[in-house]
Amino acid sequence: MEKKVIKSSQASIDVDKGKKKAQLKGDIQSYFGERDKTNRAGSEHKEDVRMAAEAEADIKDLLYKESMKEVSLPEGIEPLFNSLFLTARRNRVRTESGLLLSASLLGASSEVDYSETQVVLAHGPQVGQAFTGSEVVVDFESFRKSNTDTMSQKVNKESSINIPIITIDGIDYISLSERNLKYISKKVNNEG
Repeated sequence: MEKKVIKSSQASIDVDKGKKKAQLKGDIQSYFGERDKTNRAGSEHKEDVRMAAEAEADIKDLLYKESMKEVSLPEGIEPLFNSLFLTARRNRVRTESGLLLSASLLGASSEVDYSETQVVLAHGPQVGQAFTGSEVVVDFESFRKSNTDTMSQKVNKESSINIPIITIDGIDYISLSERNLKYISKKVNNEG
């Protein structure tokens, strides 16, 4: 038996090109249709993220307001040696009119929820300059530790700031030594 060979004519070539163009057009339309569906779903995700960020800001704002209340150490609690107990005031996350502050406005302290400026509530007997009532600026970088739990953290040289917070009777305080201070912004003379 002889095989029949069909000669290719210009008409069959044009039909093949037309089919390929139609297929390509269909592929392109389906691609953009899928992309548009993804973008619409993405807008719902963006709304969820926005709502979560708003809820987080509300919580941080409540914590800020709570941390600005006057506090004192319970009777009989004293720091040892050159230790200090400071207020645990937090960073403000909203303006007076309710606008959220961006991380760029917060500056370097945006990595930490606590304000750099704190008030000394109590000092140990070997403290030389930062006495009770003084306003001090904390060096949070002195609490930076390298994260070495995983290999990627080691390679990427990831670090975190671990602030020594103590909770006494439900109130947070920062406990540190004089070496963890940058400077004293408002000095109070030693009462004794």
